[in-house]
Amino acid sequence: MAQSEEDREDLMQEATALVRRGEYAAPQEVEVVTIGYRQNGALSIFFGQDPVYQFNDAGQFRRGYIDGELFKADGGRLVCMRRQRDGKKTTLVSTSLSDVDQAEVIVKMEWRLNELAESIEEQETTCNEVIPDDANVAGEFLEWWRQKQMNIDIAPAPNVVAPKA
Repeated sequence: MAQSEEDREDLMQEATALVRRGEYAAPQEVEVVTIGYRQNGALSIFFGQDPVYQFNDAGQFRRGYIDGELFKADGGRLVCMRRQRDGKKTTLVSTSLSDVDQAEVIVKMEWRLNELAESIEEQETTCNEVIPDDANVAGEFLEWWRQKQMNIDIAPAPNVVAPKA
């Protein structure tokens, strides 16, 4: 994710940590969807600039950018990280989500991912670009989503690598 709201990267060119990535036009989306995988299998999905969903190597939601706000996983719960500006100084203020608010975020995420999966399955999406050329990023996403059975778990921490049990 970019460092500031204004500084969004060209994901297909600059997100080199995503060793397999693809850019797709989906009929239900206004902006392009970028799906990418790190070397360890951790998934990131960018619906334009917002929302952004990032998962760890165990498939758990670790952090994201949703409705203009940063979210991270902390102990299996979601924490909203709001920017608080005071003159030239900016700090992040953490607020744990209530059970209801967390459930709402997860349900919206699951719905959005399911819509994307359905449009890929029904071959309604168009692949604009894929890196490397032989990657099947959309197919990988579909397999991952089927394994999740439309159920998003919150990670214990926002790390790319899931903590060992």
